Amino acid sequence: MLWDQSPGATSYEVARDDVQWSPFWRDVGNVSSYTFTGLDYVRTYALEFPDFHFSFFLRAKNSAGNSNGATLLVRRSQFLRPFRSSRSSRDDKPPPPTATPTPKPVVHTLNQLPPGIQVNNWVQGAQGRRVSPSGLGRADLVAGMLDAVDLYGYVTLGVEVCFAAHGRLVFLDAAYAPRRLANLPAYQRAGMTCATIDRAGTVVLLRGDPPAPQEAQPQEDAGHTLDDCELKPLSANLNFRRSPPDGPRIDVIWARYSGWLRASEKRAGYFKVRYYGAEGWVSGDYVQTRGDCGA
Repeated sequence: MLWDQSPGATSYEVARDDVQWSPFWRDVGNVSSYTFTGLDYVRTYALEFPDFHFSFFLRAKNSAGNSNGATLLVRRSQFLRPFRSSRSSRDDKPPPPTATPTPKPVVHTLNQLPPGIQVNNWVQGAQGRRVSPSGLGRADLVAGMLDAVDLYGYVTLGVEVCFAAHGRLVFLDAAYAPRRLANLPAYQRAGMTCATIDRAGTVVLLRGDPPAPQEAQPQEDAGHTLDDCELKPLSANLNFRRSPPDGPRIDVIWARYSGWLRASEKRAGYFKVRYYGAEGWVSGDYVQTRGDCGA
């Protein structure tokens, strides 16, 4: 892919969307081209399914880490149409070799946040950075700001953001320009002020009364078996855990491909399901149910 560089851009992100991918943004640095590899299966799949969609996307980022809207660069019809030359093969000369830029290695920045900020339940492709008051871009929040973190890239449902300091939390939604401000329901966990988000944006800790400590789940809820209950994710993707509510994550259930899953047990608002041969638990807050799934 080739593109014209944008004024003020310091780096670029590219993504592709096809049957195996949701859009997955990669930071490729301050370059004007990028080569995707491993696309042989796309050509085979497109011949069998005429409605197959395949696209490349691009967006620019400035020095503050903010990005503009995604630009669609290539559609399926452009990418998969065979090339036919009007010239005789005897007149053709092999094209000169094209230099391929070396992609910038992906750094998992969420592992490098300062100790006062902790992000949990993220999947590969999610990125984040601490934001200073001057980089927040909101003069109305600077006076009361204690800390902030900007999450970008592949941010999925249920990502938890925690701060060591106490206060109230607000969210600047990256889906809007300028970013739309919303209050976040905060809670205390392990002495930290926490909230969950489901999309890219900036979580800001402001001065204010700390949230009440999170109540422990009732120990007497041993769960009960289910005979006729099915569920599927409402939107985005769903964390698939070894035990409820905060057990290790086994996988992520992709809402786009999962369909209905049969639940065998319900405990403390979580359902036990089997997904690709593994048994685990999903939160009942983010699923649609049918059948007898209990109260």
